[in-house]
Amino acid sequence: MSDTPANKMKPRSGLVTDGLERAPARGMLRAVGMKDGDWVKPQIGIVSSWNEITPCNLSLDRLAKASKQGVIDAGGFPMQFGTISVSDGISMGHEGMHFSLVSREVIADSVETVMQAERLDGMVTFAGCDKSLPGMMMAAARIDVASVFVYAGSTLPGQVDGKDVTIIDAFEAVGACARGLISQEQLDKIERAICPGEGACGGMYTANTMATVGEAIGLSLPGSAAPPAVDRRRDIFAIKSGAAVVELIRQGITTRDILTKPAFENAITAVMALGGSTNAVLHLLAIAHEADVDLTLSDFHRIGSKVPLLGDLKPFGRFVMSDVDKVG
Repeated sequence: MSDTPANKMKPRSGLVTDGLERAPARGMLRAVGMKDGDWVKPQIGIVSSWNEITPCNLSLDRLAKASKQGVIDAGGFPMQFGTISVSDGISMGHEGMHFSLVSREVIADSVETVMQAERLDGMVTFAGCDKSLPGMMMAAARIDVASVFVYAGSTLPGQVDGKDVTIIDAFEAVGACARGLISQEQLDKIERAICPGEGACGGMYTANTMATVGEAIGLSLPGSAAPPAVDRRRDIFAIKSGAAVVELIRQGITTRDILTKPAFENAITAVMALGGSTNAVLHLLAIAHEADVDLTLSDFHRIGSKVPLLGDLKPFGRFVMSDVDKVG
């Protein structure tokens, strides 16, 4: 049997759904909601690292479900599945941190496993924590199907005594309290305020840095990195992302067509301009490796030496990602 797809909108899933011998597979797919008219549609993986352990991921289930509507409207059939996520903010300072970077590889491997085993034609990926964003991007580069990445969004700053506070204030307050510079009561006020709702840490930490990378490198829709997690513009971006991946299939565009050397250079430029996390170096090198792009530390040095720092963002500055959103 030839592996060449008869339907260009089903470059992979036709091997699962088409032909006499695929009756058992079709029978199982009917049980999850596929109907006679769906066999000609591209099957789109909707994969998120949603969980209820961290605020970073709380919005992902909502966004993933929104993207399914975009896939349907564009003529595809969405198929949702999940993977893990680890929060550095909770895992650091004890044995749990040994599992943080490892989780990036587990995410990439698990997404690859499902996408390759089920022969899905494209995917929309969703993540909110530091290692889950690059994990999703690595998977997209490795599998090389049509894909779009959607970020969970960051949390809004909290308020203590009329001042904005974020998680960095909690870290600093712990030290200040230990030295007797502030009271336990003041530390408690800060603790209760730093995460007023869902979303990733608001400063230019790894999650927001990699969300910026996703947009600058071309894996995410323009304008989608900065809006806060609670902002319903994110739902619109999710819907549009679902439609976009179907359009990518229609045009025959896969992830590696997007992840060119200039795209990586653009991402590095954005990271340097905003003062992004140094973790972007190890993550971009890993993504480039998956995409078979020749990216080295010298590229970071070359670009960083000529790009000015434009962002006055936490943890070293005054502002957070929601402020970036306000200025466009």
